[in-house]
Amino acid sequence: MSYNDQPAVTELTSEELQTYLALQKKVGWQRTGTEVFESFFGILPMVPFECAVVRYIDGEPCVLLWHRDDEHYTGWHMPGKYLLRGETDEEGVRRVLKNEADLELTSFEFIRHFNTRPESGDVPQHQQALFWLCRAEGEPTVGRFFPLTKLPEDILGHHRRYVDHLRAYLMRDERLKSDHFFRDHDFKAHEGKWFVAVDRFAGESKEWYVDSSEYDTLDAAIEKYKSNREYSSIFDDLGHQIC
Repeated sequence: MSYNDQPAVTELTSEELQTYLALQKKVGWQRTGTEVFESFFGILPMVPFECAVVRYIDGEPCVLLWHRDDEHYTGWHMPGKYLLRGETDEEGVRRVLKNEADLELTSFEFIRHFNTRPESGDVPQHQQALFWLCRAEGEPTVGRFFPLTKLPEDILGHHRRYVDHLRAYLMRDERLKSDHFFRDHDFKAHEGKWFVAVDRFAGESKEWYVDSSEYDTLDAAIEKYKSNREYSSIFDDLGHQIC
């Protein structure tokens, strides 16, 4: 049954409900049965760990991607797995990198979460994705590193958006190192958008006002920002000022 076909209200008879509850007690939490696990896709939000493994190559930040082609996804993507019951954040991230690419985690930082749904992203079910910046030792057994501004055309749509936020996180981090003052929460973009605020001076009224606009991609927002860098600011959909 697909995500959109799932009923909003349980339609089991009393007898079916008792049978279901009895069978559910035999379902293992280690997700050893793919069919059983995926049957919950249309019922409960899942929690994937999305891991951005970043390395600087020739001075440019690059992210690890590899290609996937199955019933759920076709395209390039970052490493990721669903959070297992009882796992700590570090255990989850370490498991993802070791199992998927044979990499040893050395450090990780939380970037943000994404409330991604089939209506807002290329996903088969509702996901509360946790996005991590990771540094790891070793050479990955799969995939390759891509510059953040030169992603493959067929990267998964929601991962393209995630990489935009990775770029923004790194940009913001550089500004923080220079003791830059941030105006967090002065403005906030709509979900999945980028908000550009430009401080302007009205000659006749001799007052400052804000000229604002929203963009679908970070690149588009940066182009607007560059047109009036001295008085412009970019904000994400959490209200964080990027630059």
